[in-house]
Amino acid sequence: MAVRMEKTESAVDVRRIYRALALDEKLDGVDLRVFLYLFSRLDFRTFVPVPQMEIAQELDRRKEHVSRSIRKLKEKGMIIPGPKVDRS
Repeated sequence: MAVRMEKTESAVDVRRIYRALALDEKLDGVDLRVFLYLFSRLDFRTFVPVPQMEIAQELDRRKEHVSRSIRKLKEKGMIIPGPKVDRS
């Protein structure tokens, strides 16, 4: 899986996104940790492949939890799925 986050033009936009994440009662701590991990890998120009298993290992969470968090973040428009990455 590859993800990309929308490019923001200013720190004000980033603060708006963080506030929306913080106030969303349907997001939990794992969702926020996944978002922050993905944000740390961010490249505004291209999609960055980030395997869910990598995220799970780094955050010491089960892959199922990471998958659920990614689904929720996609539904909220916080991350954009990229093209499927060939695993061979």
